[in-house]
Amino acid sequence: MFNQKRRGFRRSAAALAAAGLMIAGLAACGSDSSASGSSDTLRVVLAAQPTTLDPIAGARSGQVVWDTVIEPLVHTDLNLEPTKDGLITDWERTDDTTWTFTLRDGVTFSNGEPADAEAAVFALTKVRDEPTSILKSFWTNAESFEAPDPTTLVIKTKAPQYDLVNNLGTIYMIPPTYYAEKGPEGFSAAPIGTGPYLFDGQRAGRDMTVVRNPDYWGDAAKTKKIVYSWSSEASQRLALLRSGSADVVYDLPPTQQEEAKKADLEVMATESAMKIVGFLQTDKAPFNDADVAKAAALAVNRDQIVSGIFQGAAAADGGLLNVKPGEQPDDVVTQDVDEAKSLMGGRSVAVTVTYPAGQYTNIEEVAQAVGGQLEAVGFKVKYNPIDYGSLVTQVGGGELDGLYIFAAVPNVAVPSFFVNGFVRSASITKNCGDPKLDAMADEAVAAPDKEAAEAIYDEINRIAVVEKNCYIPLYRQVYAIATAKNVSGLVYNPINASDFTGVTVG
Repeated sequence: MFNQKRRGFRRSAAALAAAGLMIAGLAACGSDSSASGSSDTLRVVLAAQPTTLDPIAGARSGQVVWDTVIEPLVHTDLNLEPTKDGLITDWERTDDTTWTFTLRDGVTFSNGEPADAEAAVFALTKVRDEPTSILKSFWTNAESFEAPDPTTLVIKTKAPQYDLVNNLGTIYMIPPTYYAEKGPEGFSAAPIGTGPYLFDGQRAGRDMTVVRNPDYWGDAAKTKKIVYSWSSEASQRLALLRSGSADVVYDLPPTQQEEAKKADLEVMATESAMKIVGFLQTDKAPFNDADVAKAAALAVNRDQIVSGIFQGAAAADGGLLNVKPGEQPDDVVTQDVDEAKSLMGGRSVAVTVTYPAGQYTNIEEVAQAVGGQLEAVGFKVKYNPIDYGSLVTQVGGGELDGLYIFAAVPNVAVPSFFVNGFVRSASITKNCGDPKLDAMADEAVAAPDKEAAEAIYDEINRIAVVEKNCYIPLYRQVYAIATAKNVSGLVYNPINASDFTGVTVG
């Protein structure tokens, strides 16, 4: 995703392709925003406009744009494991609650501010302490951040945390002076980072542009410019590619994938780590009734959704904390209509199904399918399609009730990421608050390593998903990108990260 991590992506491409991860060349039939294009620019069409380019407050839907400009402290490889070839080049666990990190010497932000340990402390503090931080709940265990010298970062935690290094993959380096001066909105309008590209501007509601950073600390990007635009209609995205007005289009559903293949376009399909989940707000009616929550979980048939809507081009998944593609939990809830009807006891229970219109592949059809399955056991369903930004705001503000469909995206491939984001009482969703689960989460993260924590996370998943029915996991998205044929070098990995630095137009 980012320079030397990007080099790591390319080094492991052959092996990972054999394992089923899609690493492929992407083609561009042009390069600027005109229909004819040029070989210096890659035109990328997304399914939705990023809601913000501020990595502190922003949902990760904007990452495909901002991570060309802004880099995380720790890079990961395509196996989703941390590497030492990014802004942080080494680490040591000094004791159970102290970690010492070495930062790359001499790196600066594009405005000249030093990208040193003090800047890392600034970013970490913002993520932990800002009320608007979307990852605030992931850093409640952090006691202090210190920078004894420009290349040394020391993090002390309140309790042992075996996966701290992984979580640094969520911390994006921002220039302290510039960010403090501009604030979140000003920074989002003109982000500055240490990345291989510089933000070159945006036309409101139309497009965003980044250009190659001539002073990047690592390997220079091969493409001079990337222009991002967006369209919520998959058919329109494909039409732009077929007409030569776009070079790369994201998020194609099965029908458009087949059309692209017939048009002799390249299609890459990868099972992502992103899973679509139905969240039940169990602290409010109607799902504060345990029988009603269980009836909803038993009503849903995820296999039917995958086969009927995606023609198999998605992966049914009944778990929450199984993070990496291919992993499945031991315990899942499977559809049992008779038992669901019995739990409903003849009641007609009103429920609102909220979903982010246009945000995920075929999400309207998915919401309708879930609603239809609920109605079949006695629920009276009202649909509430809203834009993604509003959904994020309302989820974080505790404004929703009923069932809402949301993507669980593991920015880092550890179970604690989903536990902190969705399960703990102080999580983003706050829909499954339970002191018992909080205590188990503390026990798991304090384990000496991931192997020791695995059994605890399995039990957390069983209680939260199977016993309490706070979540109805549905499927992992098989993410599809279509391209023209004359560009190579784009790398895509399962956490929905794209690396454009190696892209060439030929």
